[in-house]
Amino acid sequence: MKLLRLNPISLAILLATVTGCNSIPALDQVVPDNTKKYRKAETMPPLDVPPDLSTSRINDDIAGKSNSSATYSEFEQAANNPLATKYNITPETKPTLSGEGDKRHLIVPGDREQTWQRLLDFWSEKGIEVSRKDIRIGLMDTATIDGENYAYRVRMERGESSKQQDIYVGAAGFDTNATKDEAMLRQLADYLGVLHQEQQAKVKAQKQSQPQQQTINVMLIDDIGGQQALMIEQDFSDVWGRVGRVLDSKGFSVEDRDRSRGHYYVHYIDPFNEAEKEESGLLSSLAFWRDNDEKSPGEYYYIKLISDAEKTKIIILDSKEVRTSSPTAKRLLGLMQEQLAL
Repeated sequence: MKLLRLNPISLAILLATVTGCNSIPALDQVVPDNTKKYRKAETMPPLDVPPDLSTSRINDDIAGKSNSSATYSEFEQAANNPLATKYNITPETKPTLSGEGDKRHLIVPGDREQTWQRLLDFWSEKGIEVSRKDIRIGLMDTATIDGENYAYRVRMERGESSKQQDIYVGAAGFDTNATKDEAMLRQLADYLGVLHQEQQAKVKAQKQSQPQQQTINVMLIDDIGGQQALMIEQDFSDVWGRVGRVLDSKGFSVEDRDRSRGHYYVHYIDPFNEAEKEESGLLSSLAFWRDNDEKSPGEYYYIKLISDAEKTKIIILDSKEVRTSSPTAKRLLGLMQEQLAL
C-alpha cells in the first residue's frame, strides 16, 4: 500500500483551507432572524397634515390620467344635495356639500377673506363665541356651547381656485361626535346658501336696473332708380348724433353740417381709388406740381339724412348735390352701416 506523500507546500495549503472553513460565521450570525421582533412591532400613527392641506390633495393623479365622467357616488351626491333642492342651486352655482366621513366638507364660492368673514357672522348670529381664530392657517375654534359641552373647529382650505373655499367642521377637543359635526355643517351650508342666493338676486337686480342696449336694425336697401340707401330703424334726431360721432371717430374731415337739411358735407379720399391711382403708372406718382391743398371735387360728398316717420334713411350725394351710386358712395354706405350697427 502506497502512502500519499504531500510536499510541505501542499500540506500548508490544505491546513489553511480547513482552518478557514471553521472560521466562517453561520448564516444566522450574518443575517439575524427578527421575525418574532417584527411581529411584536406596533404600527406608527399617520403623519400629521397641516390644517390648510388635506391628504386628498396630496394624492395627485398621474398626469394625463384624467377622467371627466362622474362616479356613481358623485352622481348620487349631486342628486341628494339639500341645497340644490331648497335653493335651486346647481353644481355650477354652489355652495354644495361634498365627500363622506372625515372628508365631508362644504364647497363655497367666494374669495378667502369674504368666506372667512361669513363664517364669523354665522357663529355670531347663532350666539356662539369664537375662542380663537387664525385666517393664515384657516382655523377657527368655538367656545364650549352651553348645554352641549361641545366645541367646534372649522377648517378652511383653498378649493380648486382662489375663488373657491372648502370648509370642514369637526370637534375642537378630543371627543368627536360625527352626528353633531354633520348637523352643524348642514346649518352652515344652509346659512351660506341663503347668503349666496341673496347675492345672486342683487346681481340680477343690478343687471335689470341698468339700461339695456337696444339692438337697432341698419339695412342696406335698393332705392328708387336702382340707387342704394341705408335704412336705420331709429328717429332722425338719434341718427344725426350717431352719424356725427362716427365721422369724428373715423377721422373724416367734415367741411360743413346742416341739421335743418340733414347734410354732412365731408371730404373723403377713397383708399381704393388711391390704390388704383398708384397702379396707373409713373405719371400720376410724378404729379408733384399738384398743390397739397388742391382737392378734387370727386373727393367731396354729402351724407344726407332723410326722416321717414320713426326711421331714418341715409343717401350719398356728390359735390354738386346729385345723388350718386358710385363705387365710393357704396363704400361710404357700407362703412356707415358697419359703424351704426355696433
